[in-house]
Amino acid sequence: MSLKRKHGGAKNEEESRTLVARVHALEQNVLSSHQHLNDIVEIQDIAASDDGEAAFTAATALGRIYAALWAKGLLQRAKTDTADAAAQQVGDWLRDQYRKYTAQLRAQLAHSEAPVQVAALRLLLQMLDKEGAALGAFPSEGFQEVVAAVLGGARSSEHLLRALAESYVNSYDDLRLHFYRSVARLASPDYDPFAGRGRRHVRGEPVSPAFVQNAHVVLGQVRVREAGAALWVAQVASQNKSQGPSQSKSQGGAALSAAAHTRAFSEAWLAFLRLPLTPDIFKQVLLTIHKRVIPHMGDAKQLMDFLSSAYEAGGAVSLLALNGLFTLISEHNLNYPQFYEKLYALLDRNLFHVKYRARFFRLLEVFLASSHLPAYLIAAFAKRLARLALFAPPAGAVTAVAMVYNLLKQHPSCMVLIHRMPEYDAATGEEIVSSDDDPYDAAEPSPAKSCALQSSLWELETLQHHYYPNIATLARIFNEPFHKPQFQLEDFLDHTYATFFDSDTLRKPKKAPALATQPPAGLTRAGDALGDFMAF
Repeated sequence: MSLKRKHGGAKNEEESRTLVARVHALEQNVLSSHQHLNDIVEIQDIAASDDGEAAFTAATALGRIYAALWAKGLLQRAKTDTADAAAQQVGDWLRDQYRKYTAQLRAQLAHSEAPVQVAALRLLLQMLDKEGAALGAFPSEGFQEVVAAVLGGARSSEHLLRALAESYVNSYDDLRLHFYRSVARLASPDYDPFAGRGRRHVRGEPVSPAFVQNAHVVLGQVRVREAGAALWVAQVASQNKSQGPSQSKSQGGAALSAAAHTRAFSEAWLAFLRLPLTPDIFKQVLLTIHKRVIPHMGDAKQLMDFLSSAYEAGGAVSLLALNGLFTLISEHNLNYPQFYEKLYALLDRNLFHVKYRARFFRLLEVFLASSHLPAYLIAAFAKRLARLALFAPPAGAVTAVAMVYNLLKQHPSCMVLIHRMPEYDAATGEEIVSSDDDPYDAAEPSPAKSCALQSSLWELETLQHHYYPNIATLARIFNEPFHKPQFQLEDFLDHTYATFFDSDTLRKPKKAPALATQPPAGLTRAGDALGDFMAF
């Protein structure tokens, strides 16, 4: 089947018009009398042809035919064994043709052109609507086949994925619920939303990289359930209202239940996070998990293993996992006793060169703002930041200095770090300096054992002689009384070499720079060996 409309020569156009007319005639025959049901085969052959115009017409005609057959009950299985044998045989044949038709449509989801994919998706979901209306229940298995074809297709276009999410899943509660269930079933072989009803799905093939990529895209576009959303299979809702509670629940009433949506959302995301995610997808999930996933989980603590593993991975991944893990600790009472030790371990030289440096310092300011944190912990972070500022690029050094100032303002018990006086020799009166003066152990992974509180922030004195004047000026603030308010850390996070260069070049000098009053006469002075050589 090819739903693509093509244009050829005059002969091809004439043949195409003939096929289109033939399709319309066959459609009228089938809809007018059951004696012409065999014409469905010819229409499906035309739908599978290479003539784009005729194939498109045939596909849409088949959609109208099968919609009418569902409405008349001809595609439903007989509920009793006493039904006419001939009618059963016709029904079996029609269902077989219907399966071939939907299989052809699913194949078009992998078409090379996006409009064809979107058209096939529209026809498939229209068929599911008619099927669900006739059966009085949502056709979950048929919908799962559609989801599997869309998400598992290596050629699924951006337009197809957006159409599935925006035009259908976000607009209809039953599609949203069964989309989450389908993702959970396709991603996890152990998931069974129909447990207890004798139905179970086990995935036989491993999940493809295309499924991981496409599932991440669509899951990111699907919004959470909002009150008052419509149902795609609208007839199921009307039937449920006239039935008892147990029947309503079994036939799709879960689509109207907020609890069912929360459970399906949770199971879909948990199943997805167990898949072999690529590094890029892994980072993208961590970037948004605290806003888009955790608030809508039934039990957010189920994400503890995923976020803990990411936090312990080190590097940029650990930085990205901070937000989600801190959300679990602060809002969901997660007990993570080694949180600050691992946070302390993230402070290394590489921190000032990673892409997510600004994001980390925003979070670090939040993590260390509590007045209930012990002084030794704050001292360890302040000391580590000051030490790293000695080796950091200017953009990182200004952030570290501002962060240390804020920590001392928030935790006055650590002011001893800048007020500890050196020892002096009683005889000579000179300051005693030795390699063992600083008790701080930079290699110690535990803040409690680093002896930072017994040390001093001598690094700030060193930074007052920094080669970049702005950093030296900023570091001299520690020589003044602490009357100034805390720094707005946001003012320092976006600095780069480019911003420093722009600010220095655009600054108007207070005094004109000294210039040479006598222009040089040459590159060398008279009598220099180099000048004589060049003259030669």
